[in-house]
Amino acid sequence: MRIAAVVVASAALVAAGATAAVAAPAPASSITLKASKSTVKPGDVVTFTGKVDNLKEGSKVTLQVKDGSKWVSLPATAKVSKAAYKLTDKFDKKGVEVLRVKDGSTVSKNVSVTVR
Repeated sequence: MRIAAVVVASAALVAAGATAAVAAPAPASSITLKASKSTVKPGDVVTFTGKVDNLKEGSKVTLQVKDGSKWVSLPATAKVSKAAYKLTDKFDKKGVEVLRVKDGSTVSKNVSVTVR
């Protein structure tokens, strides 16, 4: 009887240990995006800033513009430093530009800049 109790207790400890050894899923990454101006004249510089959660220090974020149904990466990039980034770009074509920032599969919400 005593041996059976030890076996059951040992099996329970092994099962509990195996459960504890399973790694928790990594927290989701996120990026915010804010434009310094929502309306500009052609050639004006717009500063884009934001904060990141769960992205590596030094990660590169890229500004993208919507072109029809696809996203096109612009040359404007910045490295994440202290969970934040800052980049600039200028727009020459009149109209509404829909923009976002991307790092890997993590993307920000869209912002719009109107060029008049």
